[in-house]
Amino acid sequence: MSRILMVSYGPLRAELGASQMALNLADALSGRGHEVIPWSPEPVPQEVRWWQDWLWRRKQLEDYLDAVPAFDVVDLPALASSHRVARHAPLVVRSVQPALLYFLADARAALRQAASAPLTTAAHLVQNARLSAAVVRGWRRASLILCLGTAEREWMERRLPWTRSRLAHYFNAVGQAEQAELSLVRRARTAPPGPGLRFLWIGRWATHKGTARLVHFLLQRKAARPQDSFTIAGAGTGVDKSLPAGLRGHGRIRIVPHFSRAELTGLLSSHDVGLFTSESEGWGLSLNEMLESGMPVFATEVGGVRDLRPYFPETLLPFPPPLDFDPPVCRADGLGGYYRHFTWEAIAERYEAEILYRLRPPAALSGLRKENVT
Repeated sequence: MSRILMVSYGPLRAELGASQMALNLADALSGRGHEVIPWSPEPVPQEVRWWQDWLWRRKQLEDYLDAVPAFDVVDLPALASSHRVARHAPLVVRSVQPALLYFLADARAALRQAASAPLTTAAHLVQNARLSAAVVRGWRRASLILCLGTAEREWMERRLPWTRSRLAHYFNAVGQAEQAELSLVRRARTAPPGPGLRFLWIGRWATHKGTARLVHFLLQRKAARPQDSFTIAGAGTGVDKSLPAGLRGHGRIRIVPHFSRAELTGLLSSHDVGLFTSESEGWGLSLNEMLESGMPVFATEVGGVRDLRPYFPETLLPFPPPLDFDPPVCRADGLGGYYRHFTWEAIAERYEAEILYRLRPPAALSGLRKENVT
């Protein structure tokens, strides 16, 4: 058995992507006999300024580790790593997003606003440079670097060859209860009810999510197939104002600023085709959700697409969709191979094999079954 600290910089709430992953992994590892403590520095006091935020969070982690019994492994974001943290236990820097690519996308967006806000742009560029350097230092301090998916691992191997000996990767997955609900949606799915297709896009309205690519697609599709309809879900408020005049207030484009986890199945069952347009992506859990609901998805080649495609060869397709696309009726079964890899139980088993056994000798892990190591 290992004693593991699972650090999430965001609040420990299941509706938040990075925190959801940490909680799911912690639960699955606990189910396999490990003592796992999920931890977050939240809430952040109001007096902490945006440029101080990551340093304040790291300081809270250092103080926490000084005050509690020792851990065998500290699983944490790269930004949380420090010499003081590394003195306590081997560090697993677990990725939930391609941090450097996100910082680059943010920098490009800031530069586009440079003429109207030069001082703000300069401040954000300096902060992005500081954060990027801190991420690289976090990788250097890590005992192991756990990439999210094979695409990120291959990027690390190619761009940062000095990390190769410390790299491993893991997958993302939908929670067990949600997978059961999505299975029911998949089994009930039928052919589209009308002459037009109902498209669904899920995500934050951020540059790296491919919002410009989405807008371009909507303009073209609206002109070529006016019978189609589109829903933009989970993008927050103010999206309508960000759309060009040709789309703003259009009756066949619906914006759902926020939705709860309980509303997700209804959203998926009322649409025919999913869209995934990201320029860079950690994984894109909406991919799993849409595919498990029986929906074909047209996706750019980022995040978890490469790892998911072998299990959905007929429904995970390259973006953009053709004009004459006719959605296939999903087979209700046939996901056995997918579930062998994309459940949190399977991910926890892989974590044991690729992380815990590499960091601690098998004799120290008496609670583990050696046959799980492959």
